Amino acid sequence: MIGPSKFRLILVSLAFALTLLLSLTFAPRLPASAPATESSCTSEVVIDGAISTATFDFVERATKRSIRDSCASILFTINTPGGSLQTTRMIVEKILASPIPVLCLVSPEGGHAGSAGALIMLACHVSGMLPATNVGAATPIAGNGASLGDDLRKKVVEDTKSWAMSLAKKRGRSTTFAEKIITESKSYDADEALKLGGVDIVAKSIPDFLKQARGREVLVATSIEGDGGNRIKVETGPVVAIEKDWREGLLSILTDPEFSYLLFMAALGLLYFEITHAGAIAPGVAGALMLMTSLVSFQKLDVSWGGVGLIVLGIVFLIAEAFVPSFGALGIGGIIALGVGSVFLYDPANGGLSLSLWLSLGVPLTLGISLLALALWIFRSRRTVRGNESVSERGVVDQVVLVEAVDANPLFGTVTVRGEIWSIESDQTLVVGDRVRVIAINGLKLKVQQQK
Repeated sequence: MIGPSKFRLILVSLAFALTLLLSLTFAPRLPASAPATESSCTSEVVIDGAISTATFDFVERATKRSIRDSCASILFTINTPGGSLQTTRMIVEKILASPIPVLCLVSPEGGHAGSAGALIMLACHVSGMLPATNVGAATPIAGNGASLGDDLRKKVVEDTKSWAMSLAKKRGRSTTFAEKIITESKSYDADEALKLGGVDIVAKSIPDFLKQARGREVLVATSIEGDGGNRIKVETGPVVAIEKDWREGLLSILTDPEFSYLLFMAALGLLYFEITHAGAIAPGVAGALMLMTSLVSFQKLDVSWGGVGLIVLGIVFLIAEAFVPSFGALGIGGIIALGVGSVFLYDPANGGLSLSLWLSLGVPLTLGISLLALALWIFRSRRTVRGNESVSERGVVDQVVLVEAVDANPLFGTVTVRGEIWSIESDQTLVVGDRVRVIAINGLKLKVQQQK
């Protein structure tokens, strides 16, 4: 039984977790450094590591800040092996909607724009590469590196190919280059990409790239919403770096699909323990915080909420197993729901995210069997206690307490025994303040006898 003070503590913890969720989702984003003072500046945004939701958040913030500070252009220096296809689409949409030119350069020397990075390069107003860099190998695969099924692969590859070719057409680049990096996983060095028309410039350094990009005529959107179009000449100026802030660092951790999944499952496990062991408090508080944090991750990762619902349903079944004599039916159903929900949590065709098979089946099986065993133990313990109402080990029988309230029928009333409120019945008239001894448990009532 959860007392009022413990219940209030859990509510406060849930309120704190909800506040964290809302602050991460809707909090205003502060500039990472002092705003630029030059009206003709070029803001530099470094895109390195895997493309994730944190990358999009950074790109979105940097684009808005560049426009706010009246910079003439934005420079993306790209060095990435690839990443989420859905996030890549969101980044491309931001580039296409930019009212100022976005210049993309594969940098530093030895770097590469693989997979998602190559698609971003196709969308940029001006693209370039440094020596000893490469671009391409953009065939879509699952987020865990595994190959997609034949039918799903064909669907995703065809969709991505047509998208890449449309970007190449819009920027006046080679559609053959765009097609081959998708369908054949071709990767090209700087000179080959330039010769094929996949990029616009091969530069010796960042200043050289900006110098060659200056004066090129490009088509930009007329506003940040991407309405209409306007042809302008690229202008560049002093480079002002926009650094990542704490938000991107936190999001890069939270938006790892396997981390968010494990965090969610651990949260449900802790909440299960709190519900079946009322009063433990710490597991409930930790579980509530972890649950709300994992929901932040899921919201950013665009998960299948049907999969989330199946996982929650599985936990509900396992909880019910501890209180209902289903002879294992609820527990087995709960394990199945956990497994199916885990498999369908991410949609590889929508963003390329997925869980490895051992994780999506191994974790639910391990967690489900553990919770099922705990539920069966709890049920048997409860049945043992209820089946022998006279056992003194229950800590209720033989307790001497005071009558706290009397019903309209003076043979019935209420007492508190070991912190729990019980209804009582007696063979004699009860009066508030009478001392009574518990002699038996009769269902949800205590049989009492007056004490002199």
